[in-house]
Amino acid sequence: MNWQKHFMQHILDRGYDYFCEGAVEDMACQDNVIRATVCGTEDYEVEITLEDGGIEDMYCNCPYAQAGSYCKHMAAVLFEWESGLEDGENGKQVKENEGDDSLERKMGEDEEWDEIKKIVSQADETLVRNFLAEILQKDEKLFARFKTSVSPEISIADMKRYKAQVDTSIQKYLGRDHFISYYEAYGFIREMEEYLYEDVAMMIDEGCYLNAFELTGYIFVKVGNVDMDDSDGGMGMLAEHCKEIWEEILELADDNEKQAIYEWFTKHLDGSVIDYMEEYIEQVLMENFKEKKFQESKLVYSDQKVKEAKQNTDSTYERYYAEKWALCHINLMEENGFDPEEVLWYCKENWKYAGVRKFYITRCIEKERYEEAIEALKESLQIDADMPGLVREFSAKLKDIYFAAGRKEEYRQQLWNLVTKDNPGNVEEFKELRGLYSQEEWESIREKIFAQIPACARVERLYKEEKLYDRLLEHVLRARGLFVLQEYENVLMEDYPEEILQKYADEVNEMARRTADRKRYKEWVGILRRMRRIKGGEAKVHEITENWKVMYGNRSAMMDELEKL
Repeated sequence: MNWQKHFMQHILDRGYDYFCEGAVEDMACQDNVIRATVCGTEDYEVEITLEDGGIEDMYCNCPYAQAGSYCKHMAAVLFEWESGLEDGENGKQVKENEGDDSLERKMGEDEEWDEIKKIVSQADETLVRNFLAEILQKDEKLFARFKTSVSPEISIADMKRYKAQVDTSIQKYLGRDHFISYYEAYGFIREMEEYLYEDVAMMIDEGCYLNAFELTGYIFVKVGNVDMDDSDGGMGMLAEHCKEIWEEILELADDNEKQAIYEWFTKHLDGSVIDYMEEYIEQVLMENFKEKKFQESKLVYSDQKVKEAKQNTDSTYERYYAEKWALCHINLMEENGFDPEEVLWYCKENWKYAGVRKFYITRCIEKERYEEAIEALKESLQIDADMPGLVREFSAKLKDIYFAAGRKEEYRQQLWNLVTKDNPGNVEEFKELRGLYSQEEWESIREKIFAQIPACARVERLYKEEKLYDRLLEHVLRARGLFVLQEYENVLMEDYPEEILQKYADEVNEMARRTADRKRYKEWVGILRRMRRIKGGEAKVHEITENWKVMYGNRSAMMDELEKL
């Protein structure tokens, strides 16, 4: 089977490298389906379906394949599978089933390749050289690749040529309105990926690591500043690929090259690309460069970023970036063996940031310094009193610490605060509180809870948990729209079918008062179908539809959908 025709040559080459490195693991072939894991920067799952001696479908969960392309991980698995065929270890059934079509296709491709080689070998050398020169003169991209293949030395002029090609490709997609639409985005990302898979890969193979890094970084920054509809996430997939290349280069680069790469990363954490793209740079910077000189430099750099963020007058910017870089600095301190007390002291220096306090509290709990953790949590509840999400988190953590420390009364009180104030409507905490009382005590305690819970809380969840279906029904009937009704109808429709059907009828009749499109009419008919499952629903739906035919008979699309009912 000539499966290699599905892949571009550079993808095949990279896949073969993975195969040779033993990156394909856990391969299994069953019912003409090949499954395997390919281990690289991350582990990727590959599944390939074979049929009639050929490939029917290929899947991989890597970003490149998710964009619709056949990736190096698929190629690696097929190389492994083919190797097994040759050894007689797997795939025997598939091999036996290869048909004549596959053989003829293979023979035809071999004949075509033989013919090309024959013509080239017979041609005059001068003719071949002139012909190649004419082609390269018309195609700058091909010329750059040919030049790199012939001579690994990449000059400043060569790099300018590569960058100019990237610029031309970007401009082609941007057009006059300087925006890449959703329909153009896929092609644009594919073209940028081609530079990475063709040109950058060739530079790495030739040992030109700084050139490969420079071109990858240029593409990353350029794409990061393009205005485009990225609904399919192509920009993130490209960034992920750039990150993989950077990490590969860092494994191969010498100390001087690493120093230059490190300086590029630190210089580009300055807002030169959009925020979420910048996070890829931060991730590579912090997860790599483990040598002592870089660790020391990162400590200085991260502390400086904290100070810079604190000076920003925009409070949202200041809070986000100062907290992020403070946590980076704290993690670096721990990595480099700083005294734990010094780390906690640095936390205190940046106490206003919730993330830093969370870190401090976690470390205190790990060291069983509960009193310090409790004080930090109490203070956090005051500092972040206007942040409901943080209040819920800190309040729950305080409750857990009281429990761990065996402080039963404080634990009970904190749990009460959660149920009635900090996280009202949470079923799990409600059940936890219930477990502290006897059945006789609970009925009166429960009523106190219901009296204290704010009106905005999802109290209906607690009614359901306590099987207080009369109260749940009352809540459902008061609620506007169908959302709450449909959430609880299965619980209520057996005991209260008439009330549930009437609620449905009131809501759909209110909807029908306004004209709509066919899509909306289909939704209404779907609601009527749902009503028919309830006792007495057939009669109620019949009543509604007959009224609609009289009142809205001139709405042809609506009548069409009712006929389908």
